[in-house]
Amino acid sequence: MRCRADRVGLDYSHFTGQRRWTDEALADALASCASWGQAATALGLTGGSAIGTLKAHALRLGLDTSHLDDQSQPTAEGVRASLRPDARHLRRAGSMIAASWFTLCGGEVSWPLEPARYDLVVLVDDQVLRIQVKTTTVCDDSRWTVWLSSSRGQRVPYSPDEVDAFFIVTADLDLYLIPLAAVAGLHAIQLSRYECFRVEDRP
Repeated sequence: MRCRADRVGLDYSHFTGQRRWTDEALADALASCASWGQAATALGLTGGSAIGTLKAHALRLGLDTSHLDDQSQPTAEGVRASLRPDARHLRRAGSMIAASWFTLCGGEVSWPLEPARYDLVVLVDDQVLRIQVKTTTVCDDSRWTVWLSSSRGQRVPYSPDEVDAFFIVTADLDLYLIPLAAVAGLHAIQLSRYECFRVEDRP
């Protein structure tokens, strides 16, 4: 529709879509302000993407912005300053970390549609693995402790009919892939005894 309007010379500069300001309002704001931040404020825009949005529309309209101070633009460092990994979120992130690692290894990852004793199904090298993901924030003198049994009511160890391996993520983001056969029947383990199953490459 825009191309057809251009061909017949129709003016659609008053169309704003989801914007609350027009092209004319943007041109006036840029002409009267000394910085991108001032222009965003004049148009009632907030948030880290506001200046990027204004720049994109200014480029589209061919507006002169050489007089604008760019110091008010949010920097990548400013965005990173508000982001800090927190071990409190590790349990929620564990399955996604595991899925990313298997995907980077060339595996195909599936998620169970209904509650199951495994968290992921992974197809890698023509082998299907049922993966139970465990996370741990329990560390004593550099020794991580992981609970392997389920926490539904009383703790019940996993059986070979339910899972094939554990993928373990520590709060330091150390990764372990431990076959069930190596820990069968155990409710908890210390990872220092299973260093041979530590994954060296992190996602």
